[in-house]
Amino acid sequence: CGGASEYDYVSYQSDLGPYPGGRFYAKPHQCVAIPADLRLCHSVGYDKMVLPNLLDHETMAEVKHQASSWVPLLNKNCHMGTQVFLCSLFAPVCLDRPVYPCRWLCEAVRDSCEPVMQFFGFFWPEMLKCDQFPQDDVCIAMTAPNATEVSRPKGTTVCPPCDNEMKSEAIVEHLCASEF
Repeated sequence: CGGASEYDYVSYQSDLGPYPGGRFYAKPHQCVAIPADLRLCHSVGYDKMVLPNLLDHETMAEVKHQASSWVPLLNKNCHMGTQVFLCSLFAPVCLDRPVYPCRWLCEAVRDSCEPVMQFFGFFWPEMLKCDQFPQDDVCIAMTAPNATEVSRPKGTTVCPPCDNEMKSEAIVEHLCASEF
């Protein structure tokens, strides 16, 4: 984000072709520090993010409010890429152009985490619909610590969903544990 350049506002378009969601900043953007109380993304591995973010949240207050609802899912450890995926949208790394998460990362996180969400009565939201993200363009993927290159996973690493038949004890337990 640094100084002014030809990329500051609406000028970047991928050479590989556009896709839904675009490859440019639609509004003026700024780099800001990721605050400690943005619990979803504070420990993501970089210090600065872009506002508005890739979900069109324009203020840090809005980002914090919207991101806070995803912290419980992150704590369920349903997929190792959950934080990388969500933070690439809620707190995108500060670059001169937006970089969206890879479609395969979205699909892997969705396939692993949606059964957990459904168990608690939630569904994968439209705003995270995976087909809006790039397949082969520049995109955010997962890397192992100290990895030098990113590769697409070879096989499916998604665990099958749990048996979700609700028994009365489980219903009472989940109701009592819920915050209203």
